[in-house]
Amino acid sequence: MDLRKLGHAVVLAEEMNFARAAKRVHITQSALSRSIQALEAELDARLFDRDLSRVALTPIGEEFVKRARDLLLHARTVRREIDLFREVELGDVHLGAGPFPAATLLPPVVAQLVSEHPGVRVEIEINNWANLVGHLLDERIEFFVSDTRNLAGDKRFAITPLARQFGGFFCRKGHPLAGKRLKDAAPVATYPLASVHLPDLIQKQLAAFLGRDPGSEFLTSVACDKPELLAHVALNSNAILMTTNAAVVEDLRLGRLVQIHIRNAPKFYTDMGVVTLAGRSFSAGGAWIIERMRDLAAAQAARFAP
Repeated sequence: MDLRKLGHAVVLAEEMNFARAAKRVHITQSALSRSIQALEAELDARLFDRDLSRVALTPIGEEFVKRARDLLLHARTVRREIDLFREVELGDVHLGAGPFPAATLLPPVVAQLVSEHPGVRVEIEINNWANLVGHLLDERIEFFVSDTRNLAGDKRFAITPLARQFGGFFCRKGHPLAGKRLKDAAPVATYPLASVHLPDLIQKQLAAFLGRDPGSEFLTSVACDKPELLAHVALNSNAILMTTNAAVVEDLRLGRLVQIHIRNAPKFYTDMGVVTLAGRSFSAGGAWIIERMRDLAAAQAARFAP
């Protein structure tokens, strides 16, 4: 049903005069008459009684105009909400984040979003990529940002690359390995290792570097998707922390953590990307967050490039 014709009927019911109603809706009197006739034909009901001297609503017309007013109000509300969504002034954003983007990309971006667009509600699930995939497929989240290497080639998903974050091994300032340049990874392998749950590719790379079985449950002594917890463990024990430089930038700046340099160590990194279901569009709030994350990820990649 044409909302424009509904509006014509409501205005005519208010004016009870074709000439005045036509003037209000900025059309000719004959065009308004044709619009009302077309609406009555569509409904197969007479809405107005009219003769040379007057216009009056029929009983059906009275009920119709009440409902038409409600529909027009709802249509205006929907239009206003769409405008607000477009302007990132209203709406919910449900997203997921792997441990490293949750620690390095999202905090400043979400703070900026809340400051500039307080009408937006953001719900963030922090988890490893495998669990986030399940929640994306269930459509509990709009998108997630994480290491994307395990998802390459999966046609169910669309991936928007962000940047590469490099990392390595870190220990507390007073650790026996602090400040040393190692010839190989043998000394590192004698200490507990703390890291996030690693993608398959990194697990195999790490196992080869440490001389361990890739399937060993002892590859990492502490596995947790909270980088701040892992950093606390490293700061208060002899555990070796495997993480990205961006995730521990403040501890490095203050000298609480130091990087362990190992000759011929492979370049450990995470390929940050945004993952959504193939063929889906981002909400206005989601697109805003992704754009800012892309800029921040590029700046961090440049800062911490090996």
